[in-house]
Amino acid sequence: MHETGVHERALAAIPGHDAAQAPAHERAKLRLQDVGKRFETAGRAASVAVQDFTLDVAQGEFLVIVGPSGCGKTTVLNMLAGLERPTAGRVTLDGVEIAGPGPARGVMFQDYALFPWQTVRGNIGFGLRHGPAGSALSAKERAARVQSCIDLVGLNGSEDKYPHELSGGMRQRAALARLVANEPEVLLMDEPLAALDAQTRLILQDELLRIWGQDRPAASRRTVVFITHAIDEAVFLADRVAVMTTHPGRLKALIDIPLARPRNDATRASPEFQALTQHIWSLIRDEAYRATVT
Repeated sequence: MHETGVHERALAAIPGHDAAQAPAHERAKLRLQDVGKRFETAGRAASVAVQDFTLDVAQGEFLVIVGPSGCGKTTVLNMLAGLERPTAGRVTLDGVEIAGPGPARGVMFQDYALFPWQTVRGNIGFGLRHGPAGSALSAKERAARVQSCIDLVGLNGSEDKYPHELSGGMRQRAALARLVANEPEVLLMDEPLAALDAQTRLILQDELLRIWGQDRPAASRRTVVFITHAIDEAVFLADRVAVMTTHPGRLKALIDIPLARPRNDATRASPEFQALTQHIWSLIRDEAYRATVT
């Protein structure tokens, strides 16, 4: 009975917690409008991964997408990255249709994707040396930016180590530093913490919010779209959580997370945090179970 009361109070504190769009006064940074994605396979019926998906992401927002395995989360992220083109609808950044990859959107994956032959410094500076982000910078300016990113993620003293010399957490810090070194406006993150042990994962959740700038106004933050299977991680990180349903992937609910920032261990221990986690799990549970037996 106590748990039910806490659950109801937490949800009552979420105005429009199933609303489909960002607040009306905020201009959408990213927009997916009636988006669908169908994959054609020779000799087989087409597979519909995503259908009728509409979602706005505001400037400076930290939006997390959760859902059962195979629900199309990564497909949505790939369309935002320009790695996949929708077969229906439109995907836009600042009102301009996304037609392919671009420097305004940085992507981070679960497997680090570090170059094994490059040091930490070399990995972080790779995009500045070979991509458009560093084309207007001198060698001295590029080196200064790389060092500032090393400082930002706490890898001081490890600049000259190679990936095989780093722990999983340090590799992911290096991958994050490489991402922000290119100064993209949008960070697209596909389960970047999933391969880490539980303790390191909690630490890097805190670090990610610090690096994102959770204590700064939205106008000065990057926009983040983050995919995870971990509901507690989603609630801890997000301004809003988008819950997807599967076969095909649709937006089932959009949950506001009205937990105060900055967030910390006390946030994770709060009744509101637990209630939100349970509510989102209740939206996913049945489909998540079916995904394990079909």
